[in-house]
Amino acid sequence: MKDFADKLQRFVCAVEGRDGQSFGALFTEDAVYHDAIYGAVHGREAISRMMAEDWYKDGDCWLWDMLEPVCNARRGYVRYVASFRSVNRFSRGNRVVAQGVGMFTFRDDLFDTYHEIANGTPALWDLNVRGEHLERVVKRIADSQRASAALVDHYRGARAPH
Repeated sequence: MKDFADKLQRFVCAVEGRDGQSFGALFTEDAVYHDAIYGAVHGREAISRMMAEDWYKDGDCWLWDMLEPVCNARRGYVRYVASFRSVNRFSRGNRVVAQGVGMFTFRDDLFDTYHEIANGTPALWDLNVRGEHLERVVKRIADSQRASAALVDHYRGARAPH
C-alpha cells in the first residue's frame, strides 16, 4: 500500500474527532477489526459504530499516535500509543494509556483486517478494573489467544509433524 502512513493519519483523525463514518471508510465492506478489548468486529458499519459509540462510551478526549509504520503491498505494521480520559463511574477522569502494535492486511487499497497486540494491563488498572470483572476480561483475552491456530504448537509444547 503506497499511502499507508496517510491512511494511518486519517485513522488517527477519525478517532480523535469521533468520526465513525470516516473511520469506517478506511475499511473494506467485510473487514474484520480484532480489538484487544471488544474482540472481533465484522463489517465496515459495525467497525464505525465500535469506534464512535463503544470507545466513546468508555472514554473521551482520545489521542492516538501511530509510530514507525512499515508495509508492503499486502500487510502493514505500526507501533501505537492510544489514550483517553475515562468517563466510567469507577475511574472517571483518569487518563488511560495503552501501547501496542497494529497489524493490517489490505484489499482494494483499504484495510481488510486489523489485529492488535496491546499491553492493556496498565490501562485496565487505570480503569480500576478489579476482582471478578478483571477476571472476566483477562479470561476472554486468554481464551481468544488459546483459540488461535497460529499458537497451537506453543500451547502443546511441540511442533506438529510435517
